[in-house]
Amino acid sequence: MRQFIIASHAHFAAGINESISLLSGERDNVRTLSMYVDGNNDLAAEITKMLDDTPEDDDLVVCTDLFGGSVNNEFTTVIQRRPNTYLVTNMNLPLLIQLLFAGGDRDTAEVIREVCAAEETRVKFVNDLLDGEDEDDEF
Repeated sequence: MRQFIIASHAHFAAGINESISLLSGERDNVRTLSMYVDGNNDLAAEITKMLDDTPEDDDLVVCTDLFGGSVNNEFTTVIQRRPNTYLVTNMNLPLLIQLLFAGGDRDTAEVIREVCAAEETRVKFVNDLLDGEDEDDEF
């Protein structure tokens, strides 16, 4: 089975998961980790708890908010010691939706690479997209 952890500084993880739930319904294979708020300051301990609740033979996809941030850095140490664990950073809503709806029977690393490379998951500057477009064109 493929499990997901959405992890961030402050309440970003909980908020983006709320958006996912609104768009696609509750998912029992997604957990969130909101750090440095509500007394939740021991990152290593919180990660250990989450890993203890994840079967080692499950694939675990961790999505973090910021490359180089403390949350991402701590999970970087996890992927070096825990098999079947994958770390994606600089997450956004389209990326998460694509990952969550990818077929569970496909290789997890392959799915992640495809989703990260997909045009639908990339940040876009809409002003530039409008330049050169006909007024009748729609997105």
